[in-house]
Amino acid sequence: MRYSSDILDQIRQRLSLVDEVRSSVNGLKRKGKFWWACCPFHQEKSPSFHVREDDGHYHCFGCGAHGDIFTFAMEAKGLTFTDAVEQLADKA
Repeated sequence: MRYSSDILDQIRQRLSLVDEVRSSVNGLKRKGKFWWACCPFHQEKSPSFHVREDDGHYHCFGCGAHGDIFTFAMEAKGLTFTDAVEQLADKA
């Protein structure tokens, strides 16, 4: 199923990426204008995973994981894109 960019943008605007990440990642803390934690996608001892609420993206400097709220839901929960969109739309 294909979703219009308008629908995807509405979901992004209504949901907080920080809240979505916080539901899967322990220890997410704000430092300056970014949120930092140890990456949920690889083992590490010091935080290299950050979330930019202002542009709706996350990035890990350790493993290179990067994306938006849909990508995070897919990677963290093992969802397909369609399932991620449907779950996030239900939350929105």
